[in-house]
This record gives sequence, structure tokens and C-alpha cells, in this order.
Amino acid sequence: MRFRIRKGKDCSVYTIIVSGLVDEDAGWDIMQIAQTMLSMTRCRKLIIDLRMALLDEGLSVFTSDTLLAVFEEGLLSKDAALIIRHRYDSEIRLCSDQLPLQPTGGFINVQINEAKFLARAMKWLEQEARMLAH
Repeated sequence: MRFRIRKGKDCSVYTIIVSGLVDEDAGWDIMQIAQTMLSMTRCRKLIIDLRMALLDEGLSVFTSDTLLAVFEEGLLSKDAALIIRHRYDSEIRLCSDQLPLQPTGGFINVQINEAKFLARAMKWLEQEARMLAH
């Protein structure tokens, strides 16, 4: 197995290009390197390109369950994405999507009688929705 690492012009996108035969041990080595790279502060997108690699039949490292278990903590700590590219233009994409939330609309001053009336109407609609579901 051989690999090379490329970085984008703004140093936020990194690509690991893998070639050669990848067995279970080599797959875990790639995962360890990728986990370290994704935890770097400037890395926002990491691409592991396996299109030129020959994957061993019993290889279970690059399944979605394993990827999520390994990269979950790193993806939840910042806004980042991990992309695993396979042959035939298929890919697995894990994104944290921790973008800033949009501010909610302002509250409107309402009389207490009107608020009580609207609360009763909402409860009635909720009960009707339950009856329709059953």
C-alpha cells in the first residue's frame, strides 16, 4: 500500500490518495492517520480516495458503522466533513453540519386571554391529530 496527502490552497481541504493493496492492518493505519488529520484545527474537509486501491475481500474498516465509530467524536467537535471515495464513483460522506443557527423570529406581545384561547386551540388540534393517527 502507498498513499500520498494533498492539501487544498486554503489548507482546509485535505486528500489522502491510496494506491496498492489495502488489507485490514493497512486500513486501520489509514484510519489512524485520517483521524489525526481531521482533528487538526484548519481541516474542514478530509477526503480518503480509495479509487486506485485494491481492497482486500475481508476488509471491514471502511464500512459506515466503523467510520462513524472512529470519527464521531472528531466530527462533533467542529464543523467538518469526511468523504470516503470508492470505485465506480460511489462515496460515503459523514458531515457534522454544525453551522451557526439562524436567529428565530421575535416574540409578539399578546393579551393573556388570547394566549389561553390559542393554547386551547392547539391542544384540541393535538387531540384531533392523535385520533386521526389511530
